[in-house]
Amino acid sequence: MSTPNSQSRAESFIAALRRAAKDRGKMAALRRAFSPHNQMDAWPVIADLGGDIERPAYATAAALYATHPEETKAANFGATCRQIALHDSSDGKLPQSYERRFRRLIAADSSSQLGELLRAWIRLASSKGVGVNYEQLFTDLWNWDWRADDIRVRWAAEFWPARKTDEQPASEEASV
Repeated sequence: MSTPNSQSRAESFIAALRRAAKDRGKMAALRRAFSPHNQMDAWPVIADLGGDIERPAYATAAALYATHPEETKAANFGATCRQIALHDSSDGKLPQSYERRFRRLIAADSSSQLGELLRAWIRLASSKGVGVNYEQLFTDLWNWDWRADDIRVRWAAEFWPARKTDEQPASEEASV
């Protein structure tokens, strides 16, 4: 028997969240997953949606989705953070406050700390009308504890993309 990979888990669970999105009671229960004292209210809903309540990625993704269900096909959460940061920027430069906030996000030591920091970003996304790629976010949450460095690099590459220039690299050889 093969086990599903994190991407297929993400697709299945996020699809279940989409189907439940119109149920205000379920969404309210899922938002309670953020609270250590009330998280058990979310567990039956998470289990009903096919999630494993022993895996924090399910509760975190469900609570984030229930907070702001607007989706996008952004590459990853780094791209979403960039959209949030540039939303009110008139000059197209990333405000330093968002850069500091993003650095704190990618410095998260554990998936639980990451979940706490993501909550603030999701609220910002909601206030600015920026969607989230929840399938990719779930996959990243699932893998954070053992692949955090790779995920950090991918998020950072989307938040701070390389500048495209038309210049050709200078020749290493000097003319005599």
